[in-house]
Amino acid sequence: MKIDKREKIKTRILILLVVLSIVQIGIHWNNQTQRFPFNFISAIFMGEGKALSLDVETLKDKYFKPEAVIVSIGTNHWRLDEREPQYDKIWKDVRDNYLPAMIRQKAEKILPKEEWTNIIRMRCVRMDFFVNWPGNAVQWFGDVKSGDSKNFEGIKSIVIVPEDNVNQAVNTVYVYDEKQVCRYQIDIKNDFLPKNYYSRLADELTSRNRPRQSLLSSYPNFVSDNDIFVPKPGEQGYNYSSVEVSIPEPVVLNRANIENYSIQNSILLQQKESLSAQFPDNSDNALFTDTENLYRLFSNGVLEYRYIPATSAQAGEVSAALNHALSFIEHRRSLMGEADIVLTRLVPDKRYYLMEFSYKLNGAFVYYSDSQEDRISAPIVMKVNSERILECRWVLRSFKNVGKNNYSESFGELLNNQIAKTYPEIIDREIKYFTRLEQGYIFRLTDTSGVLLAPNWIISTDERDYFIPFR
Repeated sequence: MKIDKREKIKTRILILLVVLSIVQIGIHWNNQTQRFPFNFISAIFMGEGKALSLDVETLKDKYFKPEAVIVSIGTNHWRLDEREPQYDKIWKDVRDNYLPAMIRQKAEKILPKEEWTNIIRMRCVRMDFFVNWPGNAVQWFGDVKSGDSKNFEGIKSIVIVPEDNVNQAVNTVYVYDEKQVCRYQIDIKNDFLPKNYYSRLADELTSRNRPRQSLLSSYPNFVSDNDIFVPKPGEQGYNYSSVEVSIPEPVVLNRANIENYSIQNSILLQQKESLSAQFPDNSDNALFTDTENLYRLFSNGVLEYRYIPATSAQAGEVSAALNHALSFIEHRRSLMGEADIVLTRLVPDKRYYLMEFSYKLNGAFVYYSDSQEDRISAPIVMKVNSERILECRWVLRSFKNVGKNNYSESFGELLNNQIAKTYPEIIDREIKYFTRLEQGYIFRLTDTSGVLLAPNWIISTDERDYFIPFR
């Protein structure tokens, strides 16, 4: 009997030691890494405000949406962005109704990519995306299992062509992924917008005198690889506000913000207790590090992150990499003020995905350049795989609208006066090649405290970027 009691005591002690070991492992991983080795440890040690992943619906609403909805009839185009009520109405219908149907059914026909130009010149409603979204990412945003997908490879553009099918209960949809064009016949169900909404939309916009655009390539000797839309002569554009830009107050690099943990709370989040801080006097940067993670914040508002251990991991699934990248941004989004953040580049590599993000405000990009001489670059650049963020460089800025002013968006005024007087080399070339011509803002690395940005024409050629203020 005494031996049995001793064995029971030994067993209980061993169980207690195992539990304590698991607790110790959990504490160690919580302090040292971005993620846990096992889900059940994560559930125990990462409390409700500490989980790095976010609700997919939240991410989908913010990041998975088109750059614009373009309504076309002949040479007239209406480029609708988030400021237009039709944008949300159309995108909600496509995202919630058409996309799930297309993912789950096989394309009726596969067309060569060369057919795309002919398709978008028809009377249609088109949605262009900033990046070519991989099929795996679209399934993730749409909460669709990979097994339910019928050869759905990706999306760069979607076009609805109501006149392609006379049946009022069916709409024809084309999906372009830069390799091919897939054509679908989608049954219109009760939750869908009626087919005649799309077929009559151009007439509705005309009757409401909505501003029309032309293709830049419709002007003699003007060339671009992508469709660039410019205001038609005499058309009035949007009103734009000035924008105030500054380094977010909680992460301004000074001794007080480190000692009161403002920087740590804003940037390091749940890792703030485990990373040691180094901020020597008269230094232009502060370092926060442990054995695996290194954060460096500079006085000009640039945040750099690097995962220190060498890794041989492959890039993995893009949906998992996106989850890491978007969660990293969203947990620090409040620092950005009124600006949206948009994924503008997604490039797969063997060991990671290169992701670039830009700021957007008032329906226009807030572009970034290191200096007056440098070209436009992305303020947020990440290298991410399916396991973690490997590197990140983020130019932290807060943006705020300051009033609204009436500015001229006349394309004729831009060409004949502003360009001719300030940068005549843009139009003096025999072939006028453009990669960008749009309205937007530009800020520099030196814009750190309350600088006012006015709207500009942002013009990019194969040689340089030009910034011409609105009048």
